[in-house]
Amino acid sequence: TVPIRDWTSGFFPGILWYMYEMTGEKSIEASARRWTQGLAPIQWYTGSHDVGFMTICSFGNGYRLTRDESYKAVILQTARTLTTRYNPVVGCIRSWDNRRWKFPVIVDNMMNLELLFWASRNGGTKEMYDIAVRHAETTMRNHFRPDGSAYHVLDYDTANGSVISRVTHQGY
Repeated sequence: TVPIRDWTSGFFPGILWYMYEMTGEKSIEASARRWTQGLAPIQWYTGSHDVGFMTICSFGNGYRLTRDESYKAVILQTARTLTTRYNPVVGCIRSWDNRRWKFPVIVDNMMNLELLFWASRNGGTKEMYDIAVRHAETTMRNHFRPDGSAYHVLDYDTANGSVISRVTHQGY
C-alpha cells in the first residue's frame, strides 16, 4: 500500500519470493512476479539511495530463485542509477535530496552497497565495487562515535569532502 518510491516498496515482493521459495506454490510465484514487475521503474529513479534494497529484496530474490534474465537487467540498471548519486570528493553515495543539508549521508545507506557488490560480480563494473568500498570506508571513518554508536546523518561539504555536521534525524 505504499508508492513504488517508498523505501519499503521492495519488502512485500521480497516476502512473496521467500514464501515461494519455502512452498514452491506457483500462485505465490505469480504474485511475486506481479509485485516485482510493478517496481521496474525504480531502475531509473535517481531521487534516493533506497533503490538498492528496494531492488535486491524484489528483483534480487526473484533472480536468485528463477534466473530470469530480465530481473538481472533491472538489477544492473539500478546499480548504474545508484552510482549517479556518488560523489568522489565526499567518497559517498548521497542519501536524500533536500534543502536541509548539502550532501546528506545516512548510516542506513550501507544497506544499498549489496546492490553494487552484486552488480560488480554479475556483469556490472569494477567502478561499482570501488564506489561501494569507498562509501563503506568513509562511513566507518566518520559515522561512528567513540562509544560505537552511530550518527544517523552526516552532512558533507562537496567542495572538499569534510564533514559539516553530524546529527541524529531519526533514533536516539
